[in-house]
Amino acid sequence: MPIAKRRTIPAKQDITARLITAFKEMIAEGAVTPGQKLPPERDLAESFGVARSSLRQALKVLEIMGVISQRVGDGTYLNSGAAAILGEPMEFLILLDGITFHELMEARLIVEPELTARAAERATAEDIAELRGVLSAMDEARGDHSRFVSQDLLFHHTIFRIAANRVCGLMFTVVHRSLAKLIHLTSQVVAEEHTLALHRRIFHAIRKRDPEEARRRMTEHLEDARGLLLRAAEEQARIGIQNRAQEAMRAKKKPTAGASPTNPIAFRPVP
Repeated sequence: MPIAKRRTIPAKQDITARLITAFKEMIAEGAVTPGQKLPPERDLAESFGVARSSLRQALKVLEIMGVISQRVGDGTYLNSGAAAILGEPMEFLILLDGITFHELMEARLIVEPELTARAAERATAEDIAELRGVLSAMDEARGDHSRFVSQDLLFHHTIFRIAANRVCGLMFTVVHRSLAKLIHLTSQVVAEEHTLALHRRIFHAIRKRDPEEARRRMTEHLEDARGLLLRAAEEQARIGIQNRAQEAMRAKKKPTAGASPTNPIAFRPVP
């Protein structure tokens, strides 16, 4: 099925991001449907007003994301789950626009303390009991790193739910998913009891229904996490420098190919 010519994508804008927007519009308009075969690259490039080389690169990213499938000798198809995948713009933004962990942490510092204050204002007795249960499970998970981190994330998600703002809850569920690897990394450079102590302070503030203290305690926790991020990054850089130095030393000690103890000079064979 031919696709109507679309507005030319400005060269300064990210082509893949623009194509995502275009696909979303086409699905909404019924111009393409999940499972449908897309027109040839030549027609798509003309429709979008981009070079075929640029289109090819963008299609490869969309394939990795699971939006399309490229079948050798057959063509390109819009996957059945494309509409749902394209409905998660935050994850695309993080993947495509090179958003850094530092930016994600800054976003947490801007929003999460306020959500925690709202949770302190709105928490019911049942909510407090649920949050206490998560904190207890986190305490019991000490020594089991993966489980400890999972309970850490659940503690935050429970606060989002108690705050009763579904938009922020959905946004920060995505942010936390993107930070999962980082949280695993930073949690290894600090004692679990340290992390637990910060979470206990947040819990006690919510239990007391004290929004100001809840806001302050969450800010304290996130500032601490940001410091851990910097420490983890510095540690990785230090280890990388040490590894490179060790490799350089080994390379210097390694005899040149073709050399021998009696004749250390190696001659390259004449072609």
